[in-house]
Amino acid sequence: MIGINEIATVITGEKLPVAGLLEQSMLKEEEYVYFASSGIASIYNAADHSAYDLAKQAAAKVLEKAAVPAEEISLIVYIHSRLPEYLVSSQAGRLQYDLQARNAVFFSVSDLGCADISMAMQLAQVYLQSNAAANHALICYGSKPYAPSRFRYPVTINGDGGMAVLLSRTDRNQIIDIKIKTNGRYWNLFQVDYKNKNFLEYREECTSVRSYAFELAIESRNEFVKLNNGILSANDLSKTDISHFMMQNLSMRAYNYYEEALGIRIAGACRKNLQEFGHLGPGDIICNYARALGEGGVQRGEHVLLMNNSPVAVWSSILIKA
Repeated sequence: MIGINEIATVITGEKLPVAGLLEQSMLKEEEYVYFASSGIASIYNAADHSAYDLAKQAAAKVLEKAAVPAEEISLIVYIHSRLPEYLVSSQAGRLQYDLQARNAVFFSVSDLGCADISMAMQLAQVYLQSNAAANHALICYGSKPYAPSRFRYPVTINGDGGMAVLLSRTDRNQIIDIKIKTNGRYWNLFQVDYKNKNFLEYREECTSVRSYAFELAIESRNEFVKLNNGILSANDLSKTDISHFMMQNLSMRAYNYYEEALGIRIAGACRKNLQEFGHLGPGDIICNYARALGEGGVQRGEHVLLMNNSPVAVWSSILIKA
């Protein structure tokens, strides 16, 4: 069985209270009110580290925790930053070289936003299942802002951090099933016009707040109902068999919306991470699961449903048996 062998997170840099960031911001009144009530108390600013640095540190840490030598890694899946250090060059190849994981095949994923991690896990799981000689797959990501402002209206506040997860042949944290749905209609709902501009001029734009706040919200509710019903039915489970529901960290209002819409309770670890770290992109759901495991909130044998979505739009549900 393929499961999560080990998880590592890297949170470094200066801890910044959101209240202070708001006071220094040039936000419009409605934006200020939105972020002040997001439920995010602080974020970390890893000013001296690139997204790649954070991903590499997390990757090295997860291998050390699992006591797995780098040369035993069969696959590396690098989740690309939305603002890579270099164009054309291979960050996945760079990671293989830096870790000296010389036996690993490598590639990267992007374009799915927060749900990149779901696709990365599905591809890594399938790779291990279809290659008898492969024993370990490494997935990593570094979260850094892709514009000067950390305020992503009307969504969340971006923080800095690194995440790595090691998938192996293990009976712990078994990946029972992964379901993913996409809808390209929203491909440019959020965008950064960067050509002929320097970084300080980058601004992320939501091209239609109504589409995000109303149309996509309703569609997300409906897609999660279908995804969750499908994944439970396919595995002879019901909603009552799920001990913990987890999601990515956007805002407290997002948790409240999905709790009411889906008739579930989002795990406390998600709220703790949201409050302390803000949004860490594709790293959120794995960081949340790691915190729940570390605090004893998830017990061996319990079923956990990790739900993830992004405004691209992509929806995913990952069923895990701890």
